[in-house]
Amino acid sequence: MTTVHILGARLESAAPALRATLSDLLARLYARDGALPAERLKALVVSDDVAPAAEGQTEVPPLVRSDDADGCTLTLAAPYVEQALGGETDQLLQLVHLIHRELWRGELAREAAVAAPADALAAQFSPIVARMFDEYRANRASAWSLPNNADLLLPHLLGLLEELPAACDRARAEYRIDGNLDALAGLSMARLALLMQTTAFSLGYLAGLGRSAADIAPELKAGLDASILGREWPRIAALLAGASASEGEARALQLDMLRTRVIAVLAAMGLQARTGDDGTVWMDVADASPEATAAAVARLGTLH
Repeated sequence: MTTVHILGARLESAAPALRATLSDLLARLYARDGALPAERLKALVVSDDVAPAAEGQTEVPPLVRSDDADGCTLTLAAPYVEQALGGETDQLLQLVHLIHRELWRGELAREAAVAAPADALAAQFSPIVARMFDEYRANRASAWSLPNNADLLLPHLLGLLEELPAACDRARAEYRIDGNLDALAGLSMARLALLMQTTAFSLGYLAGLGRSAADIAPELKAGLDASILGREWPRIAALLAGASASEGEARALQLDMLRTRVIAVLAAMGLQARTGDDGTVWMDVADASPEATAAAVARLGTLH
């Protein structure tokens, strides 16, 4: 049975009841999800003092996971737990889902790391694909614990896609002014990583719920179809599902094909990736329409 610790003065007076509540919550969660090994969670800690989970992160996250060879420990921020237990039902359900999803992320983190591809171009995009695959699987496995009002991040994804074309035009125009291809490539890769992670996040939930974007809202489906992901959305969904359902060489093949789709999305953003004669990865600016380039340069010209 997982040990529940309450650390700090904030919830000290309610510690016995809180330990019982969280222990019951975990028991129900594991009873519902038989695929999740209960023995891997060593401790659930509620603490007044939760350090930022990532370097440079200033806000305290509601939950932090730490892993070791025997399993993992989840540390919840006391203010978040207090708010969830004292608020509306959906807030409590969100707490349950947060724990559920992080347990799956911890389970997936136990898998042996996949060796980096020998091909330089594949290796360049492997971290993005690996993050997509883990995000997809964790969300797919934990989808049943989502609160009913969850939007699956689809509106956020659609917002990114609506802003992306103009942002990419501006970035290419900036490059044509200053010639800094490294800056353009770095910015484009960062935008690609965020877009692909958000895409996998939404697709994982949709797969776990057995629903499509059109089932959630027709306008979301229409927006996706009209975006740069219009052609790639069903392909990416099929490859993530195929990789999840396979192992070994079959999975590696699915993930390799997923890398090609990610590279295709980068091309739609205006940047082409290729392997040079020396075996290294090169980035080239894709040809854009003269009208789009001229308009973007003109807009930037007013800022310089």
